[in-house]
Amino acid sequence: STALAPGLSGSSTMPWSKEKDFREKLSKLSESQQSIQTLSHWVAFHKANAAHAANVWADEAQRAADPHRQLLLVYLANDVMQNSRRKGTPCADAFASQMATVLPAAHAAATPTVRAKLERLLSIWEER
Repeated sequence: STALAPGLSGSSTMPWSKEKDFREKLSKLSESQQSIQTLSHWVAFHKANAAHAANVWADEAQRAADPHRQLLLVYLANDVMQNSRRKGTPCADAFASQMATVLPAAHAAATPTVRAKLERLLSIWEER
């Protein structure tokens, strides 16, 4: 096996060359199923950087002032995690680890309509 050069571990503290692209894609994310699935597949394609993607996603979700935007980002993470579990990629664990921070904040800031949608998603996760 070849050793990585010093500082080239998979650590999420290193800069990620696709971070700017991912932030731009997140900013353009829409409520359409196609938009969510397209970005979810992009994340899966970059699965070697799952921890970076999850960190950027969590940062964007926490910065989002609009509860509907936070919900949309949670829907994206849900799609990423479902597909990752099916395909056995590291994305599910990376995004799940960020949910503990993102979900309570999104739930607290949510309107009653968004809160109901978040709670519905949580109940679906519990069933699985």
